[in-house]
Amino acid sequence: MKTKIIAIVFLVMGFLGGMIFTGAALNISARYLMLTEMKSPYDYQKTVEMIQDRINHQPGWHLVEVTDENKEVTEHGGKPIGKFTIIKFCNGFYASQMLGADDRKRMGAMLPKSFAVYEKSDGQVYVATANGAIMGKLFGGETERIIEKVNLEVEDIMRFMNFKFSVF
Repeated sequence: MKTKIIAIVFLVMGFLGGMIFTGAALNISARYLMLTEMKSPYDYQKTVEMIQDRINHQPGWHLVEVTDENKEVTEHGGKPIGKFTIIKFCNGFYASQMLGADDRKRMGAMLPKSFAVYEKSDGQVYVATANGAIMGKLFGGETERIIEKVNLEVEDIMRFMNFKFSVF
C-alpha cells in the first residue's frame, strides 16, 4: 500500500514537473519560433531593392507599401532607430481564400504579409518575417493549407537568401 502511494506521488509530481518544464520551454522558445530572422548577404539598400523586385516578379504578388520606419518613428516623436524598412505585400488570390470564410476573417489582422529589413549596430543587414510554418500549425485545417501555399511562394521570393521556413 505504501509503495502504491509513493508511486502515485512520484507520478503526479513527474506529470506536474513535465507540465512546468513544457510551459517554460514554450515560453522561452515562442519568441524565436513566431518570427524568423535571417542575415542578408547584401547591404541594406540592395536587400530592400532585391525583395521589392522579387515580389513584383512573383506571379500574383504585388507591393502594398514600403515604409521607411526610421522616418516614421522620428517624425512622430521617437528617437532614430537606424536603417529600417517595412515591406508589405499581398496576393489577391490567397487573400480572398483566407478572408472569404467568416471563420477566417480575423486572419486579416496579419495581412498583408510583411518583411522588416534592418541594419543592426554591427552593420549587418537582417530580414525578419512571421514564421509561416509555425503560424499554419497553430491554426490547422484550411487556414493551415492556405498558409502552406503562401509559404512556398514566400520562400521562392526569398530564394536569393537561401531562405526556408522551419518549424524548429
